[in-house]
Amino acid sequence: MSDLQKLFALMILRAAPQDLSYSRGLLAGLAAAYVFSGLIILQTTVSPDDAYIDVIFGLLVQAVFTWTVLNALGKAPRFVQTFSAMLGVGILLNLLAWPVFAVLSDNTVEEGVKSTMSLVFLMLISWEILVKGYIFMHALEMRLMGALALSFSLFFITIALSQLLFPA
Repeated sequence: MSDLQKLFALMILRAAPQDLSYSRGLLAGLAAAYVFSGLIILQTTVSPDDAYIDVIFGLLVQAVFTWTVLNALGKAPRFVQTFSAMLGVGILLNLLAWPVFAVLSDNTVEEGVKSTMSLVFLMLISWEILVKGYIFMHALEMRLMGALALSFSLFFITIALSQLLFPA
């Protein structure tokens, strides 16, 4: 099974981060693809400069958070596969969110459709939190509830720092 297939399996909770290849090259490629996919999505809602800053900042916060948690719990050698899994899932979710963002940013779309797309977006965020919690669960060998707490923490830390450092 290829790493792409493993990422799809991870998205539906049928694989774990340790199933991915331990490859710094894969991690670098996923980081580049993550930035590219994030720029595509955010171009519909913010300026290109702001989109670039937002995507790079999000990437850095995820990397630092993941490294810190893994290191604090004595699992630092798992960083490459864990972060690769998080980036791969982020890319797939970015691609799923792309049409949602396109609809939400289109001023000609009816409010009912926008409300539905807002709900779809909320579902995608919820799924991302679940999948990242699942990744933490496997990487840290912990219960899902604790891993979900880490995933929620990552989500809220990213939003809070983004708002604090880059107010709209």
